[in-house]
Amino acid sequence: MPNQLSVVVVTASRPLIRPDGRYAIELATTELGAIAFEVDERALYALRQAIGEIETEMKRRPGRA
Repeated sequence: MPNQLSVVVVTASRPLIRPDGRYAIELATTELGAIAFEVDERALYALRQAIGEIETEMKRRPGRA
């Protein structure tokens, strides 16, 4: 279903630089083990924005995270 999200719990992350010069982020998850996704500057910008919004919300509502 296109509107259904797969939710995983992230336990760790690390950047990866592939031998061909591409960049990725590896996530250790409880449900799927290690997964990785490639990123470019646009994807990193979008991730930073989303993380910033979540951090703002967490600070506004302590104890809800």
